[in-house]
Amino acid sequence: MARGLSDQGNAGARPSRRYRPTGAWLVLLSLLVGAPLASRSAHAALDRDAGAAAAASSTLPELPRLAPIARPEPDITAIRELDRVLDQLTSQDARSRENARAGLDEPIPGIVDAVRLRVQDIRGSLDRDAAPRVLAEARREGRKALKSEKDDDGRDAKKKGADAKDGKSDKGAKKGAGDAKKGAGDAKKDAKKGAADEKKGAGDTRKDARADQGAKKGADDEKDESEGDWLDFMLATPRPRDSAWRDVVKLLAMERMLVAAGTTPAVRELIALHAYFGELLRIDLQRQIAKLRDKAVPALIEARQHDAKIVQRWANKQLDLLGRAIPGEAIASNDTQILADVLRAYGRVRDVDAMRAVLSFCNSDRARLRDAAREAISAIGEPGIWQLRDAYLNLTGEKPPREWSWDRIARELFATYDRARLAEVYQLMDEGVAAASAGKLAEATDAFDKVLARAPLFERRKEMVGAYVERAKSLADERREDALAMLRKALRLDPTGEHAKKIDAEIAYLEGALLIDRGTPDKFVLERALELDPAHAGAKAALASLGDKVAERKSQKNRYIAAGAVGIVAMLAMFFIARRRSDPAPAPRQASAAPPQPPAASEPPSPPQPSAAPPQPPAASEPPSPPQPSAAPPQPPAASEPPSPPQPSAAPPQSHTAPPASAAPPPSQADQEPPSTGPQSKDAG
Repeated sequence: MARGLSDQGNAGARPSRRYRPTGAWLVLLSLLVGAPLASRSAHAALDRDAGAAAAASSTLPELPRLAPIARPEPDITAIRELDRVLDQLTSQDARSRENARAGLDEPIPGIVDAVRLRVQDIRGSLDRDAAPRVLAEARREGRKALKSEKDDDGRDAKKKGADAKDGKSDKGAKKGAGDAKKGAGDAKKDAKKGAADEKKGAGDTRKDARADQGAKKGADDEKDESEGDWLDFMLATPRPRDSAWRDVVKLLAMERMLVAAGTTPAVRELIALHAYFGELLRIDLQRQIAKLRDKAVPALIEARQHDAKIVQRWANKQLDLLGRAIPGEAIASNDTQILADVLRAYGRVRDVDAMRAVLSFCNSDRARLRDAAREAISAIGEPGIWQLRDAYLNLTGEKPPREWSWDRIARELFATYDRARLAEVYQLMDEGVAAASAGKLAEATDAFDKVLARAPLFERRKEMVGAYVERAKSLADERREDALAMLRKALRLDPTGEHAKKIDAEIAYLEGALLIDRGTPDKFVLERALELDPAHAGAKAALASLGDKVAERKSQKNRYIAAGAVGIVAMLAMFFIARRRSDPAPAPRQASAAPPQPPAASEPPSPPQPSAAPPQPPAASEPPSPPQPSAAPPQPPAASEPPSPPQPSAAPPQSHTAPPASAAPPPSQADQEPPSTGPQSKDAG
């Protein structure tokens, strides 16, 4: 009975055991069939996301790269100028040294590279034992001179002050006498109480006094030297024949030249002097850095990562003394160039702590600061990813995807900044693209010109190339110069694009066509166009036309005729002027009042000297008188006419005798001229 029940129970349970494996197999088969489909859909979704990410990244701006520190070769002119100044400073002539010292405060172009070269020369020749002794002696003498000057000034001041106080002291003496008596009793009581305290603290005071003595002495020395200049101390004790003295003077002089330059490369060389010469120039370098202040901050930030540990500690100390130890203080400068150098310096040392300060300038309105900040961020790179993620979240309100790398976040961040800053520029760009797609090339190029005027390095500038090229093709026949300008602009926008060679070929063809129009054809330009684009039909046609016939040049006949006419007129004018000078007008024939020269010894004596007085009016019966004689000598006759004899005066001789020769007045210049040698008239004879 029991067995039957058990058999019946087993028989009822068997069917359920048979169907369980069948359901499990069905579930397994469904999973196997659906897994490939799910994987394909997942891969498709991933591919879509990757494609979208790639499309988005293709439109993002590229990250700028931080340029390495350049150390160019020194200019030969700067080297010669530096050598001239150093030679004058170390010469035996005191006046030359003074003049050279006065000119150290003026900056010299290219002096930084020349100083770097000469420092290397002195680095190898400097006597490391003698140089500190020479400098210490000069400093000692300089301190003595400063103290003596201070003592003299102090004595004069005390003498003046004593005279002024004498009047006041008399008035206060009477008043102070009563106060002194009153305080005498109080002083005795306090003296007893303080005696015990003095004995107790005497031991501590002695210990502290010894420690303070050295500190006060060093402080006094630094205070004395702060009012003097080490270079002046060295020049006050000249030793031109000592090589150590010359080397130290040159080093100190080059320090002053670098300070006069005041640039970041110049401060780098000052820091290098501390690395090369150590404690020899440390104090003087600190004083020069204090003069430069904010100009020294970028180089000091870079010196934090110097190879020498002593330079790193020294740079940190100088930044602390200047109050620029932290990034928030270092960027507190109003000079754009200094601030840009500070941002790049943080990028070179890859200071993650300065990441937030640098990010604040990534959207600056000043392009120099904006570029410097983005270069610094690209130099810091991966260590600053968390600051980049926070900046993206603060700007957009959304967290960046986890799979984005630091450079993708930076590019997205910079693109968002640019879109917000250049909203109007993007609007103009969209208008230009719409006009170009509608075939309105003139409106499109005008909009693109406005975009480039506001943002010359606009990231979508490659999209403008097609519009400029089409605009140039429409102007090629009528306005070739304007078309040439459009093509050149298109080539500058995308100099490495796929259409760059064709654009360059079109530029060469238009240049050759313009030369042909001007009458000065050049086959080389057209051949270059064919080299760049062998299928250029215009260049082939132009070369074929030049091969068949020579291009006609513009006639220059009118210019030659005008030049010849001007020359002929000038020659005629010169001819008439020369002839007028060679043929003077004949002088009027007038009798001279001067007597004729006496004839030779064989001739009879000359008649009496005629009077220079005007002739008397003739009588009515007398014939008219000859013309009035002139006091001027007779003019020489022309070559074709015989010389006219002098006419005698019509006045009769006076009754009185002529004065003797000694009493006569001196003859004038006109009388001294020789008379005419022509034949004498009968009347004169």
